[in-house]
Amino acid sequence: ASLTSLEHISLEANQISDISPLSSLTNLTGLKLNQNQISDISPLASLTNLHWLRAASNQISDISPLASHTKLVRLELHYNQISDLSPLVANSGLGEGDNISLMGNNLDLSEGSEDLENIRILEGRGVDVSY
Repeated sequence: ASLTSLEHISLEANQISDISPLSSLTNLTGLKLNQNQISDISPLASLTNLHWLRAASNQISDISPLASHTKLVRLELHYNQISDLSPLVANSGLGEGDNISLMGNNLDLSEGSEDLENIRILEGRGVDVSY
């Protein structure tokens, strides 16, 4: 059976590391991947209809596949290994009323740091950023 019409999937707490089978599910608007062992989110690059992505408590460091996800309104990335927020700044769709959680990552939040500047850019566009 084809699952390509699925709009929401919850795969939380399943010890998943390979999410490549999800790449063909381009109708997904909601995806829960919290509490797995995911480090590579490149298979999500094709899922540009996502409105919310919950991928907290994984081993994600590279979030560049999310730069083109302009429909995102909620992004949960807390407790990962993210140290570069520039893909989120590059995402022109992130703005007023959108919500991003980034607590517990490898971010430099000291005054004048690139990470803090990127957070302030997002906040300046109306994004609610938790860090």
